[in-house]
Amino acid sequence: MITWLICYTVLTRAGFTVKSAGVNLENETYAVCSRNTRILPDIPSLNTSHADSDILILPGGGPGAKTFCNSKTVLQLIRKYRESGKWVAFICAGTTALVASVSDAKDGSVGEKVRVTSHPSVKEEIVDAGWEYGEEGERVVVDGKVVTSRGPGTAMLFALTIVEEMLGREKMEEVKGPMICAERL
Repeated sequence: MITWLICYTVLTRAGFTVKSAGVNLENETYAVCSRNTRILPDIPSLNTSHADSDILILPGGGPGAKTFCNSKTVLQLIRKYRESGKWVAFICAGTTALVASVSDAKDGSVGEKVRVTSHPSVKEEIVDAGWEYGEEGERVVVDGKVVTSRGPGTAMLFALTIVEEMLGREKMEEVKGPMICAERL
């Protein structure tokens, strides 16, 4: 939840139009996060027609990541973004959805495996799938148009890295300043 909230806030401050989307909510109108926090998504049900934004960001949390990995729509959307040369970003266990999107591709549209990071609890799963994993001290890894990060404690750095990669260092500094971020994120 904190990763979602920080990303939403930072990207909005940077000038992005940010939309959250529900995945497999079934009869609910809100998503329940791993610590029982509820989020009312802007888009009640994600579908592949939602590939018109500049970046797709998937948060983590064990249950959420499993939902993403088991959603054909999410996996197709990840592939669609990557095939279109758009940005994708994953934090915490959310990186497993990137891995699953490549493993699940049955239509020949397998995205390139890139260098990533994630929450340590899913590192082995990612490495076993043949992905290059960042160094232990790297909190955010950028490889091409894929941004990954380790967990809730790296959410601010993750969001600011997305701003810097997409809009430049000057914009990132402009957003970072008024937020009174620590000098060493």
